[in-house]
Amino acid sequence: MQNKLTAIQSFIRVAEAGSFSAAARQHGLKQSAMSQQVAALEDDLGVVLLHRTTRAMALTEEGQRYLQQVRQLLHAMDELEQQLRPGSQPLQGKLHIQLPSGLGQRFMPQLLAFQQQHPALQLKVALDDRLSDLISEGVDVAIRLSEAPPAGLAVRMLATIETVLVASADWVAQHGQPLTPADLQRHPHIRFSGLQPDAPLRLVSEKESVSLAVECVFRSNNSHSLTEAIEAGLGIGGIQRLMASEALAAGKLVRILPDYRLPDRYLYAIFPDARFIPQKVRQLVGCFEQRLAALQQQTQQRQD
Repeated sequence: MQNKLTAIQSFIRVAEAGSFSAAARQHGLKQSAMSQQVAALEDDLGVVLLHRTTRAMALTEEGQRYLQQVRQLLHAMDELEQQLRPGSQPLQGKLHIQLPSGLGQRFMPQLLAFQQQHPALQLKVALDDRLSDLISEGVDVAIRLSEAPPAGLAVRMLATIETVLVASADWVAQHGQPLTPADLQRHPHIRFSGLQPDAPLRLVSEKESVSLAVECVFRSNNSHSLTEAIEAGLGIGGIQRLMASEALAAGKLVRILPDYRLPDRYLYAIFPDARFIPQKVRQLVGCFEQRLAALQQQTQQRQD
């Protein structure tokens, strides 16, 4: 068993380093020994994990799949061993998290505090509005906004996020407040570039749901850019109420058609594998839930 674990560790090191020689240098091991261990692992599995030439090395399809799965198994073993050791064990190791660009900024104080509280951790934070391939990119948890949970992935719903239509106070003073959804078609809009250019604007109220064709004058894949465009008076745009609450309370932004909102979306924590979620990931997601609850309470207080 120990020999196989050693061979698996050698395979992971070679795959991550890109070559046997680089892996041997990084870990102070003999290249010939690592090569023999990986060859023995391939014989035991009955598959080729690595394509080798005199100049290059690449994972086979089977090797890529094996690498993704075996990493999770080794992480699970490390986690179990830490839990079995007597006394409180510090959180440690790498922790790669992805967050939406806008909400991610609101979570940054919690991320910094989490790192300070657990100095043995190595946090890697990506503020990105796309949903990456969690396994191939080594992401431990992704926080994502969507109308429905991503299919085929392990998820945990964290909160319901309300998105409202807003414009700058100067824009409203100049153009007036639209009175009906149809009035929106006469004004320029600011929209997320992930939407199709001709996608209708969907709105809901307590009484109805409407879809409108609107003219878009500014598109971006970044929520901060969209917010800045709205505040600059370029037009009307949808913004998460959590993000807009301070500007709305200060009068910089004004709700447009306050009886209507965009369809609710949901904030999910997405994990690469539901069978094993490390304790460090669970604790970090718990911090996010506490922060979300505080933000939602603050938003409600400002609205009241």
